[in-house]
Amino acid sequence: EHLNTFYRQLPSGVKGKFLDIGGTGSVSSGMSKVTSKFAHFAGPFDYWVLDSDSAAKGLDNALHCDMGDCPEALDCEFDVTFSHTVIEHSSRPWHVFDEIARITKKGGLTLHVVPFSYQYHATPDDNFRFSHKALTSLLEDRGFKILDVGYDICTKPEKVLKNNIDEHFDVIWLTYVVGQKL
Repeated sequence: EHLNTFYRQLPSGVKGKFLDIGGTGSVSSGMSKVTSKFAHFAGPFDYWVLDSDSAAKGLDNALHCDMGDCPEALDCEFDVTFSHTVIEHSSRPWHVFDEIARITKKGGLTLHVVPFSYQYHATPDDNFRFSHKALTSLLEDRGFKILDVGYDICTKPEKVLKNNIDEHFDVIWLTYVVGQKL
C-alpha cells in the first residue's frame, strides 16, 4: 500500500534505486542463489541487492558488504530500502539501521519485515527478535517518520511436515515497519 502510493506520486520517467538488503539469499547455508526475489517491489526503480554472502560478488546491481557497515553504498543513494527476515542475523542491528538511515534518500521509504516469534534459524547467525516498539524507536531515532507498523501472524499449513521440532513453529509472528526519511 505505502510503496504503491509512493510510486504513484513520482513524476513520470523518474529514475531511482530500490535496495533489497540480504537479497541474494544465503548460499553458504545451502539456499539457492536468489538475485531477484523481491524485484517486483522495485516498481519503476532499478533493483539492487546488498549482501555479505559471496554470491553477491560479481552480480550486476549488487553491493557485497556487511549490512551494518557498507562503505560501498553512497550516502542517500537509494529511494527505497527493504529487507525481509534479514536484520535478525546481525549481531548489532542498531548499526544496520544507522546504515539504512545513511543510504536512504530524504523523502525515501524504508520497509522491513523481521521476526517477533519465529524459529531459530542460524544462517549463519540468528541474534534478535523485534517488537513493533523496537522497530519504531530504531527508525524514529534515525530521522524517519513511521507510516505503518504491526504484526503479520502466519499459521503453518497442515500439509507441512515437521522435520525438526527446534526449527518449526505452528504459528509465527513477523513484525513489519514502513518509514519515510524526513
